[in-house]
Amino acid sequence: MIAQSLIADPLPSWNDGQPKQTIIQFVHDVTDPDSQNYLPHGDRLAVFDNDGTLWQEKPLYVQLVFVLDQLKTLAPQHPEWQTEEPFKIFLTDPNPDLKTLGTVENLLTLALATHTGMTQTEFDVQVQKFLTQAKHPRFQKPYTELIYQPMVELVNYLKLNDFQVYICSGGGVDFIRAFSEEAYGIPPENVIGTAVEKTFQVSSQGISLMREPKLVKPINDKAGKPVNIDRYIGKIPAIAVGNSDGDIEMLQYAASSSQANLELLLHHDDAEREFDYDHGTEKALTLANENDWIVISLKKDFKRVFPNS
Repeated sequence: MIAQSLIADPLPSWNDGQPKQTIIQFVHDVTDPDSQNYLPHGDRLAVFDNDGTLWQEKPLYVQLVFVLDQLKTLAPQHPEWQTEEPFKIFLTDPNPDLKTLGTVENLLTLALATHTGMTQTEFDVQVQKFLTQAKHPRFQKPYTELIYQPMVELVNYLKLNDFQVYICSGGGVDFIRAFSEEAYGIPPENVIGTAVEKTFQVSSQGISLMREPKLVKPINDKAGKPVNIDRYIGKIPAIAVGNSDGDIEMLQYAASSSQANLELLLHHDDAEREFDYDHGTEKALTLANENDWIVISLKKDFKRVFPNS
């Protein structure tokens, strides 16, 4: 481990406010053998949500953009989609109203139709093609360049202090694994997300995993997050970082630990550099105030937002 004293400023893209000071003090305490909050290496676990926590999520979740892209790419192979809903409206309307049409059921139908019925290798190729070619409509940059530099610094700072850092996202586990290591330094095996069932196949083309149109339960969102953290990690994390009501249960789970713990909630309040919105975060913000979770203001606490901003 690199001594913290050798790092002049472990979080240079953060302004010197309460969140930065709290994070640094917490890491100092849990890595100091003489502190009552000391955590052995095996208990230094941190979980981060992905959408809206590690990279931007507006105006649409990036994976939803991928779903709509795949819908158009695969449509010639599925003529029935031209007359079946919810496929029809998304294929015929260039600007579908997601507020009325984008129900969870509809979006899951689209995701399963465009993400399954192929091998894992074929899916990986499509994800990489999308990530290489697609650009954000406002910033006109690849989505993988719109990661939050302060959060990447936090991930690196924790890793330098012997934390195991995981992503715990409602997004597809295989979609996130395609870029998590290059973007954040978080390896694929440390990604927990919503997954589809797969079957092992041996054919004349070799060995493959076939992606089946069925979700592994529970979906990795809200109350499903603690269940899957326990399933894949087996311990309560010491640090949980989120940004929305979908992360409440993950934050509560971390806060339930009898050991030292830290809960962080990113608040998007900077329309000039990114986006300003509370929708979908109202309950989390209220609970943060009631439970002493640290609210990170993107406007006040981030010195810069994206790596090249």
